[in-house]
Amino acid sequence: MLIQTGQNQRGFTLVEFSMALLVAVLVIGTATPAYIYLVDKARTNKTIDELRSMQREIDRYERKNNRYPDSLLEIYPQQPMDPWGNFYQYLNIRNASNPSIINPRTDNSFKRLNIDYDLYSTGADALSLGPIAASESQDDILRGDNGDYIGLAREY
Repeated sequence: MLIQTGQNQRGFTLVEFSMALLVAVLVIGTATPAYIYLVDKARTNKTIDELRSMQREIDRYERKNNRYPDSLLEIYPQQPMDPWGNFYQYLNIRNASNPSIINPRTDNSFKRLNIDYDLYSTGADALSLGPIAASESQDDILRGDNGDYIGLAREY
């Protein structure tokens, strides 16, 4: 014998809700790493473009003043920041006022990356060491070969 209450009961059963939740978790779980990768790639490409632009400004400054700037503040009104919110790093090697404190970046063979100036971003982890072979430096975006290379340290 059926008893009718006069109301249609609508809603999700616990099984239906669990299945919908499982599908949502699977979609989010597969899409998130791809999204993070794309965002990081976009930041890296933006940093490469900014380093190229900064290199042009530094070289223009050198042609005009017959020396490289001692800091980026001689060119820019405030210290430039990379897409991760870290300050760009600059080291004047050629015209340094105190060469004894100069510690230029080096490649895997401990050979200097540049003889004029170093310019780089510390990347997403905001960590960096002088030799680019160090794990802390692998995500750095740098200028090497006196400007012939601008890209990731791990690809140098």
